[in-house]
Amino acid sequence: MEQWYILKTYSGREETAARLCRQKISPALWKECRVLRKIKVFRSGGTLHLLEDFLFPGYLLVKSGYPTELAAELKRAGVFPQPVVFSETRGTNVADNMIPVAKKDLHFLKTVCGENLQDVMGITRIFLNGDNQIVKADGVLSSYLNQIIKLNLHKRFAVVEVELFNRKQPVLFGIALEQDQAVRRELIAGQQQTEKQSLAV
Repeated sequence: MEQWYILKTYSGREETAARLCRQKISPALWKECRVLRKIKVFRSGGTLHLLEDFLFPGYLLVKSGYPTELAAELKRAGVFPQPVVFSETRGTNVADNMIPVAKKDLHFLKTVCGENLQDVMGITRIFLNGDNQIVKADGVLSSYLNQIIKLNLHKRFAVVEVELFNRKQPVLFGIALEQDQAVRRELIAGQQQTEKQSLAV
C-alpha cells in the first residue's frame, strides 16, 4: 500500500534532494516526491510582497509502496535525503525508520497543501474588529483560528501550534488585512498566471 514518508536533508537543499530522488532513484520505488511550500508576506518600504518559501525547511515527503527497498536505495549514497530517525527507532535497521505520515498529520498537510500535497500553502485574508481581534478569515488559517499562539499584524503572520509529527509544532501562516491592496493585486495576478499555465497544458 502506498503511503507518504518523511525524508530529511540539509536546509536549503530541499529542491536539490528532491531532484536527485527523481533522477537517480528507480521510479518503481516511489510515486510522488514533494517539497512542501508556502506563501509568506514580506514588507519592504511600506509595500507588501508575496514570497514563496519552504513550509518545513530541511524536509521533503515521498509517496511509496516499497519503503524497505526505497530506504536501502537512499542509504546507498549520503547525497540522497535520508529517512527521519525518531528516538525510538535510533540504531535499528534503516528500513524500520521509514515511518509513514500519521493520518492526522496527513489530514493537516492536505488541508494546507491540497489533496496531493502539490499546492503552495496560500495566505489568509483576515478581518479584524476594533480590538484587533480576528472576526473572519478567508483562507487556510480559518480552520486553525483557535490554535493561534502569536499574531503579528505588522509583519503579517500568525503562528499556529498543531500536533504534528509526534510533537507540538509551530506553523507560520502568512496573512493579509482587508486593506492590503498590493497583496490583493499580486494574488489576482498569480491566480491569472496559474490559469494561463493550466490552459497551456
